[in-house]
Amino acid sequence: MDIFIVQRKYIVTFLILTTLILVASISLSNISQVRAQSELLISKQISSDLYTNSTSQHQTQVEPDTLSFGPMVVSTFQSGRFYAGGGSSGISWATSFNTGITWKMGTLPGITIYDGGSYGRVSDSVVAYDLAHHT
Repeated sequence: MDIFIVQRKYIVTFLILTTLILVASISLSNISQVRAQSELLISKQISSDLYTNSTSQHQTQVEPDTLSFGPMVVSTFQSGRFYAGGGSSGISWATSFNTGITWKMGTLPGITIYDGGSYGRVSDSVVAYDLAHHT
C-alpha cells in the first residue's frame, strides 16, 4: 500500500512538471511569433507620394488619420504637401483587411487638379466607421 502511494505521488509530480514545461514552451513560441510579426509591421512602408506636380513638396505624406475595426485598418493622409498656405496635391489612403499584414494603397481621384478634379489643394482627411450600416 505504501509503495502505491509513493508511486502515485511521483506520477502526479511528473504530470504537473510536464504540463508546466509544455505550457512554458508554447508561451515562448507564441512570444517569438508575436515579436517577429511586430518587427515586420514596424518596418513596412504602406504608402508613398504618387504626385509629381512642381508646386508642392513630394515624397511627403502628412496629417494621417487611422481607424481600425476588427482586422480592418484604414489610414488617410495628405500627399504632396504645399509649403506655403497648407493643403496638399491629393489625399492618399492605405487599407489592410488582415490586421496590417498586407496593404493596398491609392489616392482619392477627382478632387484636385493634379488628379482630374477642380480644386487646387485638399486638406484634412478623416476616416470614420458607421457601425449601424457596417460602412
